[in-house]
Amino acid sequence: MGKPTTPRERISKARIKLLDRFPFFGSIAMKMVIHEMTPEEVERTGCTTAGVDIYGNLFYNPAWIDEIDDEFVLFTMAHEVLHLCMKHPERLGGRQHKIWNLAVDATVNNTLSETWRIPDGLVDMPNMKGKCGEEIYDFLIKDLTPKTQNKYGKSIDFHIWDAKGGRNNSGQGNTSKQGNIGTEGNSPFKIDGQLPFDEVRAIKDAYDLAKGQGKLPAGMERIFGDILAPKLNWKDQLRKYLVNILPCDYTYTRPSKKSYSTGFYMPTVTRESIELAIGIDTSGSVSDEEYMEFLSEIMGICSQFDSVKATIIPCDADVTDVYEVNEHFDPTIIKSRGYGGTLSEPVYKWLENNIGQENVKLLIYFTDGFIDPPKEAPSYHTLWVITKNGSTEAVERMDNATVIQMPKD
Repeated sequence: MGKPTTPRERISKARIKLLDRFPFFGSIAMKMVIHEMTPEEVERTGCTTAGVDIYGNLFYNPAWIDEIDDEFVLFTMAHEVLHLCMKHPERLGGRQHKIWNLAVDATVNNTLSETWRIPDGLVDMPNMKGKCGEEIYDFLIKDLTPKTQNKYGKSIDFHIWDAKGGRNNSGQGNTSKQGNIGTEGNSPFKIDGQLPFDEVRAIKDAYDLAKGQGKLPAGMERIFGDILAPKLNWKDQLRKYLVNILPCDYTYTRPSKKSYSTGFYMPTVTRESIELAIGIDTSGSVSDEEYMEFLSEIMGICSQFDSVKATIIPCDADVTDVYEVNEHFDPTIIKSRGYGGTLSEPVYKWLENNIGQENVKLLIYFTDGFIDPPKEAPSYHTLWVITKNGSTEAVERMDNATVIQMPKD
């Protein structure tokens, strides 16, 4: 088979090759709509190389494709994939378009440099590795002048359309080239009925494919960690954990009333009563807001499950009073006691002396994490709930324990 000669053939071959060599990028590229620009579109948009819009349209100037080699074409497609997945067109906002394009190109190229050799002449800012587009933009806006626009290299593309689809021409001078192409709120390349690109699903599918083949590019898990392994809300984690430990059994003594109409007798689920021990760290770095949020959740859980009862054990340097969570419980009473030390051992001692280790199902300990865990882990499990700006380091080393944390600022 002869070498592809037209830009369209080269683009098609590049997508297939990208899917084989780098399935993460190739999988997403296969979901994008490829558009070869006409000379009129190049003139009207001012995009002389390639670009992407929020709908997943990857458009290119065929004359430019003719000028670059096959490896550069592959790089360009991976480059556009990352721009789309990182939502760079949507994040343009009111920034100067050319400088924003340099900034996000630096972000993308720094990421791709872990897998590719950056083609000569393109934006190359290794000193900005690990920084996002907004951080690099703030640096460039102070460092660049009209005479030094290309001091860091040239951009591949122009991200012309923002989240609303309108062109941002800040700092671009004469805009008459845009003409009447496109309408307000739409990319000129938007197809009727086309929805914004679903990058979340595309990233997950691409990750599974590349991971399964052992070809996941470096840096993808770091960049898209929130999408690939989203953190559960701490309240959902707490409830899920408690539901899993609630013991239950079945009895035919009182058949389920829901089964009467079916003609069958099904057992009723019975749940053994469970008492939760709630340790409260009253150190000053636990905010009133976090304290009330945590106790409100505990009270909500106790009211939701008839079989759950909770005893709250505040502790600074020692345990003095304890409180039962019921309809008369006032959570502000505990906080008004003031702050003391950050020891957890007194809580464990109180449980051993007053309830016994064998009778404790679970201890939930609310703290900022700057606390001394017990020297020996008890036989029962401890669920540490750490405040949003707290530290998990000390409690993560404890055996027979689970750590969940409120979302950080």
